Amino acid sequence: MDELRAKLLHEIIGIYGPGQGMSIASVIVPAFIGDFQKVVCDSSSFDEVSEEYMTEDKKIHLELYGRKLMGKGVNNFAITRCVFNGKVIVND
Repeated sequence: MDELRAKLLHEIIGIYGPGQGMSIASVIVPAFIGDFQKVVCDSSSFDEVSEEYMTEDKKIHLELYGRKLMGKGVNNFAITRCVFNGKVIVND
């Protein structure tokens, strides 16, 4: 998950610049991942699910794919693919 966060930060800084990018990333990355975790964990199956996110200014379009994992923990999930503005940045 840390690798995904670092890649998202890099992409966001590329769009907004270092100062504004860090500020935006510190808010939207946890929000998007947190919401996606809820979507995946609320799913009734172990099949892959996806969700799309976009910032209000439409500069960021994020597609997350993931699935629940078996085992301990109610909120155990994995992000299997991440597409940032049409570019695949994670593909497991």
